[in-house]
Parts: sequence; C-alpha cells; structure tokens
Amino acid sequence: MSHLLNIVKKEVRELLTPGSVISIMVVIFLFMGLGGFIGGEIEKSAVLPVVGVGNYEEQTLEFDDGEWNVYDTIRGFYTSQGMSKEALDKSVIKIDMNNIEKDIKTYGISVAFIVDDNFKSNILNGIQGTVHQYYVYSPSGMINGSVSTAVADILIQNVNDDLSSHLMGSDDTKAAIKFLVNPITNGGTHTFINGQEYSDVTPAQLDEAMSSQTIMIPMIIMIIIMMIGSMVISSMGSEKENKTLETLLTMPIKRTTIVSGKILAAAIVGLVYGIAYMVGLRFYLNSILSIEGTSSIDLSKYGMALDTFDFVLLTLSMFLAIVCALGICMILGAFAKNFKSAQTMTLPLSLLAIIPMFITMFSGWYGSSMLMKGILFIIPFSHPMLASEALLNNDYTLVLAGIAYMMAFALISILVTVKLYKSDILITGLSQNKYIQKFRGKKI
Repeated sequence: MSHLLNIVKKEVRELLTPGSVISIMVVIFLFMGLGGFIGGEIEKSAVLPVVGVGNYEEQTLEFDDGEWNVYDTIRGFYTSQGMSKEALDKSVIKIDMNNIEKDIKTYGISVAFIVDDNFKSNILNGIQGTVHQYYVYSPSGMINGSVSTAVADILIQNVNDDLSSHLMGSDDTKAAIKFLVNPITNGGTHTFINGQEYSDVTPAQLDEAMSSQTIMIPMIIMIIIMMIGSMVISSMGSEKENKTLETLLTMPIKRTTIVSGKILAAAIVGLVYGIAYMVGLRFYLNSILSIEGTSSIDLSKYGMALDTFDFVLLTLSMFLAIVCALGICMILGAFAKNFKSAQTMTLPLSLLAIIPMFITMFSGWYGSSMLMKGILFIIPFSHPMLASEALLNNDYTLVLAGIAYMMAFALISILVTVKLYKSDILITGLSQNKYIQKFRGKKI
C-alpha cells in the first residue's frame, strides 16, 4: 500500500504542476468573466431601446373613441411594459423629417419609424398604409446588432394590431371578427412528467431547459479525456526515452502497484480538471440564464433536479470514465518508442471521445436508435455524458449499469496493462517482441 501511495504522490506531483494549477484557475476566471460579460450584454439588450417617430402628426386618424397615430401607439406599448413617464420621454423621440440621420445619432435611436405621406389617405380608402424604418449602422456586436430589428418588428406588429382594432369599429363587430378569424381557442398544454400532470410546460421547454443543464458535460469529458490521455501517453514515451521507466521497473514493486498508481494519480488530476471546468462553465451559463427573459424553466418544479446522491453518482461516473481512458492510454503508451511516437497514439482516444460527444449532444440516449445506443454503451466515455440526462429523468438503471460496465472495463484495462508491463514489449518495443518476430518468420 505504501508503494502505491508513493507512486500516486509522485505522479500527481509530475502532472499537477504549478503551471497546470494556474491554467485551471485561469480557465475558471475566464469562464466567469466571459459569462459576466455576455450576461451584461444580454441584460442591456433586454432593455427597450430608444426609438424615433416622424411625420405622424399629419397622418393622425380620427375615430369615435379619439385620435390615433403611430407615435401615441408606441408610447402606449412602452407604458404597458412598465416604463415610467420620465423614461418614456427619453425612449420615444419625435424625429425631424429634415434631419433624420442627425437625430438618430444625436439621441442614440436604434430605429426610427417614418410614416408615409399617403398613410392617412390610404387607410381611409381601404389601402394598406406604409411605415418606413430608418437605421444608422454602427458595429455593435452579435447580440446588440439584432435587437433593433427584432424590436422594430414587434412594434410594427403592435401598431398594426392596434390600428386594426380601431378599424373594426364597435365591440360587437370586433367580437364577431375575432370569432370568425379564431373560432377555436387554445385550452393550454398538459404534460405528464413521471405520472404527474402539469399544465404550464411543454416537452419542448423541458428539452431546452435540460439541454442547458447537460450540454456542458459531453464537452468537459471530451476535453479532459483528450488532455489527460495525451499527458499520460506522452509521459510514458518520455520515460522510455529518458530510461526512467527501466529504473522504475527494476525496483522491488509489483507491476500491478505501478500501473494502478499511475492510473489513479492521473485520474485524480483529471477529476480536478473536470471539476474546475464544470465550475467555470456553471458560472458562465448561470450568468446568461439568470437574465430575466432568457433563463430556462425551473426543472426542480417538475421533480427533475439533481440531489446530492445524483451528484455523487455523476462524479463517480466521470472518475471511472477517466480511469477507463487512462487504462487505454497505458496500453497505447506501452507501444510507444519515445516521446515523439507517443504523440501519434492519441488519435484513437480522441475519436472515442468525440463520437459519443456529438451523439449525446444531438440526439442523446433516449432519441438514439438501438444501434446508436449499443455504440454509446460500449464506449466507456459515453456514460458520464449520459448520466446527467438520465438522472434528471430518474433513470438510475442506465447510470448504475454504466458505472458497473466502466468498473469492469477499467479492471480489464489495468490487467492488460500489467501483462504488458511484465512483458518485454514495454522496454524493447513491439517490433522486438518474440511473438511478432515469430509472426514475421524470423528466428528467435
């Protein structure tokens, strides 16, 4: 046991260097800062923008219940959104028709609505009226750049609906037209979740919320497996090149202890990286989803939240996946002649990590065919990617089956690695192995 502990300490010190610790902290703060920045941009975009209205006074319409124009209708919409009188005067600006561009720049207007000269006469003659939209382009980024156009569409639709309501005439006429256009009313949605009926959520909303909770896991697993796998294989190649592996193998320590110590140490470091990435991404997503109007529904309200036991299972699943990956790396690294050749052996591991990542992100376990499910189950790295979605759906059978499979896979990979460590392949390489030479027809 003391030999195993010493090897684990040695490997952890070599893998978890001050530079790697700094890189972990940088990742966390990077995601936190990025999440805060994007969240701030979304929060700014959620505020109603400044709009301008021009040429509306001459195009004011007279109805039995008073006058109607585009300017007052937009102000009414902003008021209905809870905007104060003081803020309203700064948000809906009258545009000088002779200085449209200047006014847009001066008042920071996102979009200006200019009513057509023939608007009033066209409406009175049963012809559609026209409202023009004016912008002044300035680079504003992906989020803010689309806000002005989106708000313009909403305002135009609101103006259109409001004028349509006035043109319908009396309340009886409005009711009759409303009935003819929409004779059937929507009675709401009813969704059964684990036998419980809910009337305020749809499956699409649940899928969207679940995706926002689970989308980070596949990416983290793929990154960690590729990163740690590359480190372990490269380390073995370097040990061979520097002859330190030969020294280690001559010491009075069981090969099983050496292999277990190396895998356990690398798995601990990989888990540290994984948790660090999860914390960073959690800050990033929370900064975005916490903005009002952009956050997902509360899954805990529908009995789909992860408790402490679920997080323990998820962490265990991630740890075992890393152990399985390291077992494969140890096997691949045994055939590496030196540091350079070790670098080329990470490709199979990368493919095994990328395949389940894409499948789980696009279709998941429950949306995949039986063939895809078989492929996902066989690849050990898939199980922590599937675990979060399965736990949210209370599918403990899939999670526990995956944990059992990964335990068996890890044990077999360790036994195979121990077998390789006891053979001459580790030192002489695959080309010098007696069985390979016999297969090639050479005399031993």
